[in-house]
Amino acid sequence: MRSLRTLATALIALAAVAALAATANAHPERQSYFPDASRGAVPEYRHSGRALIVCKRDSARRIRAIFKGRSRAGKRRMRLRQLERCRFRHIQAAIDAARSNDRIRVMPGVYREQPSRGVPLDQAECRGMFETPDDGDALVATYEHQVKCPNARNLIVVTGDSLADPDRECDHRCNLLVESLGRKPRHVRIVGDRIKRDVVRADRADGFFLRNLWVEQGAFNDVDVVETNGFRLSRLVTPYGQNYGVLSFASDHGLYEHIEAFGNGDSGIYPGSGPEGHCKRYGIEIRHVNSHDNVLGYSGTAGNGTWTHHSSFHHNNAGISDDSFASGHPGMPQDCSKWTDDRVYSNNRNFFRNDRDAYCRSTPFEKRPKRIVCPQFQVPVGTGFVLYGVNENLIRDNRIYDNWRSGVRLFWVPAVIRGESDPAKQFDTSNGNRFVDNRLGVGRKGSRRPNGIDFFWDEQGIANCWSGNRGRAGGRVTSDPPTLPGCPRGSLFQQGNLEKTAAEAPCGAWDPAANPDPPGCTWFTTPPRPAR
Repeated sequence: MRSLRTLATALIALAAVAALAATANAHPERQSYFPDASRGAVPEYRHSGRALIVCKRDSARRIRAIFKGRSRAGKRRMRLRQLERCRFRHIQAAIDAARSNDRIRVMPGVYREQPSRGVPLDQAECRGMFETPDDGDALVATYEHQVKCPNARNLIVVTGDSLADPDRECDHRCNLLVESLGRKPRHVRIVGDRIKRDVVRADRADGFFLRNLWVEQGAFNDVDVVETNGFRLSRLVTPYGQNYGVLSFASDHGLYEHIEAFGNGDSGIYPGSGPEGHCKRYGIEIRHVNSHDNVLGYSGTAGNGTWTHHSSFHHNNAGISDDSFASGHPGMPQDCSKWTDDRVYSNNRNFFRNDRDAYCRSTPFEKRPKRIVCPQFQVPVGTGFVLYGVNENLIRDNRIYDNWRSGVRLFWVPAVIRGESDPAKQFDTSNGNRFVDNRLGVGRKGSRRPNGIDFFWDEQGIANCWSGNRGRAGGRVTSDPPTLPGCPRGSLFQQGNLEKTAAEAPCGAWDPAANPDPPGCTWFTTPPRPAR
C-alpha cells in the first residue's frame, strides 16, 4: 500500500510540473542557434566612425533646457553644433542608411517612429514567413520575415545577416552604436505603439551597442537581442513592456549594465538561452541593474552562463527566476549562472489580485494605461529566488531579505517537460547548486527583515549544498528541510519530497485569461509579513 501511495504521489508531482510547464511558454521564439563562442567580444565605446545624427524639431529647445547654466555651456554649444548636421527625423531611417561601424547619435526628443507605426503587422509579402516553435502553437516570424518586413513587428530593428549565405553571422550594419546625446536616458524616449512586438530589436547584429536611452511600451519586449555575438546594453530605462523590459536570446559576449527596468508583465530583464560555457566561462555579464515593480525582476529559461553582480531586484512579485521548462529553447537544461553581491529583497508586490485579473481579462494591452501591469507568467508571490530545474549555479555573498514567502526556492523539473523523453535524463536537473556566504533576513543597515523562510528545497538532486549562510548577528538561517547538506560534498541522490512538488499542482492550471485564480493555488495570495 505504501508503494502505491508513493507512486501516486510521484505521478501527481509529475503532473504538477507538467501543468506548470504548460503555462510557462511565455516566450515563443523561432528556431535559434548559438553564435560561435570562440569569436566575438563585448563592444567597447567608440569615439570614431561615421556619425548619423537624428533629431526632432524641438531638439534645439530641449538641448538648451537640458544643458542650461554656465557649467554646461560648453556641452550646450557642442550639441547645438552637432544638431546642425542632423539629416534624419527617425531612428529607423538612420539605421537603414548605416553601414558597419557607424554611430547613430540621437538628439533629445520623443521618438514615436511614425513611418514604422504605419507598417501593418500583417504585410502581404511576408504572410508565409512564419514557423511554429516547439514550445507553443503561436506562429513566430522567421529571420527572413525580419529582413524582408522589418517594421511589421518591430518599431526599430537592426538585422545584420544577409539572406544570401547560411552562416547566421553579421554581414552588414555590424558594430553599430545607437546612443542618445542627452544627459540622461529620459532625455531621449522611444515610445512603442503597444502593437509592435519589439520597440528596439537587434537580430544577428554582432557588435550592437545601445546606450543612454529610455525605451518603453513594447507589445512583447522593449529591447530584444537575438542570435547576436557581441552586444552591450548600457544606461537604459525599459518600462511598461507587456512581457519584458530587456531580453536577449541565443546571444553571447554580452553586457547588461546600468539598466532600470520596471512595470513589465513578465520580467525586467531576461537573459534566456544564455551562452553554453558549462561553468568554464560566463558569456553574459549583468551589473548595476535595478529591476523593480515587475512580475519578475529577472528570469531566464535556459539562462546559462550569466554572471549577475552588484544589482538589485526588489518590489517585484518575485525577484529572480531561472528554469528548464520550455522546449525549443537551446541550452537545456539550465546551468552555470552565478549571482554575487546582489540584493534581492521585498519582492511582495501582487499583480494577481482579483480586481486586476478582471481588468486584464477585459482590456487588451493596446488599450490599457501604460502603468497597469498584467501578469504574463505565474510566480509564487513573495519569493526572492525561484529556481526550478537548474544545475551548477552559484549564489554567493548576496543579501536576501524581506521576501515574505521564501528567500530561495529550489525545485526539480523532470526532463520530459522540455521534450526530453530519455528515462536516464529525467532527474538531470536541480543538481550541483551552491548557496554560499549569503546574508538572509538582514536589511541594508543591519535591521531585522526576515524572509518567510530562508531556503525552501524539494530535497531532490545531487551535490546541492549550503555553507556559510547566516542571519542577523551571525544567526542561523531557516529552512525546509530543517537541515541542509553542507559544502563541498552536498546532497546525495534522492528522489525528493514528492508532496512538496505535488503541492505546486494547482498553480499549474493558471492562465491569465481562462483561469487566473486556480482553486487550491496559494501562490497568488500575498503571504503575511513575518514577525520582526
